[in-house]
Parts: sequence; C-alpha cells; structure tokens
Amino acid sequence: MQGSGGFPPSRGHGTDRFYNPPAIRRQLQQQQQQLQRQSSSPSTKPKPVAVSEVREAENRADSDESPSKPSVCSPPRTPSGNLDRFVEAMAPTVRAQYFSKTSMRGWRNCDGEDQHPYFNLGDLWESFKEWSAYGAGVRLVLNGSDSVIQYYVPYLSAIQLYADSPKPSPRRPGEESDSGESCRETSSEESTNCDADGSKHDGIRSNRQGPIFEYFEHDPPYSREPLADKISVLAHRFPGLKTYNSCDLLCASWISVAWYPIYRIPTGPTLQDLDACFLTFHSLSTPRSTSNGQHQVRSSAVRKVSSSVDMPAKLSLPVFGLAHYKFRGSIWTPNGAHERQQANYLLQAADKWLRLLEVDDHPDFRFFASHNTFWR
Repeated sequence: MQGSGGFPPSRGHGTDRFYNPPAIRRQLQQQQQQLQRQSSSPSTKPKPVAVSEVREAENRADSDESPSKPSVCSPPRTPSGNLDRFVEAMAPTVRAQYFSKTSMRGWRNCDGEDQHPYFNLGDLWESFKEWSAYGAGVRLVLNGSDSVIQYYVPYLSAIQLYADSPKPSPRRPGEESDSGESCRETSSEESTNCDADGSKHDGIRSNRQGPIFEYFEHDPPYSREPLADKISVLAHRFPGLKTYNSCDLLCASWISVAWYPIYRIPTGPTLQDLDACFLTFHSLSTPRSTSNGQHQVRSSAVRKVSSSVDMPAKLSLPVFGLAHYKFRGSIWTPNGAHERQQANYLLQAADKWLRLLEVDDHPDFRFFASHNTFWR
C-alpha cells in the first residue's frame, strides 16, 4: 500500500479487482472513505499509556462511588513487552475471603452490597508452593516472533508485618476463615494512605512501634530454600506468619521476592540472554472501609482479578517495585527507551518505599541496585 494506506477508488481488490459495476464501486468507495476517516481520527489512534497514568488510574478506582470506576472483574490489559509479561506473571493470586453478614452487622458503611475481600497469609504461601517446586513460567518473545516459556524459582528476600495488635487472627490448619470477625473496622483517624511513591506517608512514619515480624535474607542464592519452604521454617518461630489476615495488617506490610531462572521450554542457544534475575515488591494488606465511607488509597493495592459463579474470587498482589540483575540485551529491551524507563521507574519506587519505612539495609536490594546500569 502507498500514500494514506487506502486503495484507489476506481479499482476494487481481491477477486473483484478486474471489474466492478458502478453501484458496487460507489459502495466500496464509501466504505474506504469511512475507514480512512476512522484511521485518521485522533480518537481512534492508540495512545501510549505511561506507567504514571496507570498508577493514577488505580488510585482513581479506589472509591466504589466513583462513576468512572472500571469493573473489578475486567480482564487485565495484554502485556506489550517481555518486562510487562514478567511483571504480570509474577503477581501471585490468592483466594479471596469476605466478612460474614453477622460480623458486619452494626458496622458503618459495611452493608452486604459493599463487601471488601481479604486473604489469609497461609493461603498466600500455599499459592507459592507449586512455583517453589517447579518454577513460575513466563512467556517471553524472542526476536519478535519466537516464543519460549522461561521458569523462575521464588525465594523469600525480605518481609515486614505491621499490625495494631500483636495477636494474630486465630485459624487452625484447614479451617475456613470466612467469618471476618478478626478484621476490625477502621476509623477515619486510623486510616492512612500508603503510596509507594511516598506522596502520603504520615501514617507510616508515625508508626514507631516497629514491625511485629520482619526477616531479611543474607545467604547467597545458591544456599537458599525456595520461598514456600523458607516460610514453613520461619512460621515455627512466628506462627502468625500463617494465621494473620490481610485486613489485620497495616498498609506498611510488604514482602520482596527474589526470582532466579532455572530452565526454559524449548531450550536453545540464547539461554545466556535470559539469565536475568529479579526482585519484586508486593503489598500484604488490603484496603478497609473507613467511617466516612472512603477507602485507603495505595498505588500498590491488592486487586480483585476474578469473580464468577464457576470460579471463586481471587486477589492479585501486583508488583509495585522491582530491581533486576543482568537485565540486558534485545530480549528484555526490544523497544529500547520504553523498557528502560519502566524498569527505572519500578526501581525508584522500590527505593522510595524502603526509605519511607526507614529500612536501613535490604541485602538483596543493595546488591541488585549496585549492579543496575539504569540506576540514577
């Protein structure tokens, strides 16, 4: 095609390219003109979505009363690059739970039509078991066409749990914790915003009592246990690691996971180009309703990803910060500036989060950041 991309109006195309009656030619010409107007209209041209715009859209979607709020069950956008695919794939999903109507009776702004899901930490670690044993698969596109599945094993890098009460939510192994009685209502005075970019953080900095539990990994990668196994070991020392509910935790609670590549299907000569390692950051708390009907706003907020009659509701823990090592080559940065800008943005978000919580030393993040060519 030449010029504006249309066909000459006096000729058809396909099987009718030799002759068209006048009526057919007029009809084809009208259709082509309509297509040209649509293609030249600014409203129909796709507009690149910046990472900051996505974050702002998430923040705007926090209020149930917002008329422009998208459906919580809407499918996620299709990842456009390998880094996007990795970030999408490494967001763990966990079974959602809800407050019972009995426990919600008498609560302000907590009617049955406005239930806010939460999850149990024990269920979250269960979702990591298969990944810890076999790796988490990410579909990557090589050379613009070839597709492979690269597998990564998750390792616990760091975790901090903050809560108002040191008592964990009671839950026996195998017990359904759907009563929600352990998750209290949050008053407007207690509600704080926990933005990963540090724009609103008075509630975090004023919490000087410290975390109820924290762990930072210091061992080298080759001597570590996969995440699910490490959590089982730590839970013997702190049982609340498996019994707390996300609604019991303050919004300063978080986890970072180190991902190391193990194998890919199919194998090939470009394996060395896929040896990048990643460090992802995830929130461990869920927004709760306040007395004035508002919700806690957090750009790293847990999101609902599925809800139907045949499929139970699940919550996704999206990546709000990321660091990387050996992130190079055309495989990870086929579009050049876009991937580098996105990687640098997520790296700065992780750094701001750690500074916000006054984390003196995060060994894995220190290593990843010191070997990062995009770090400024």
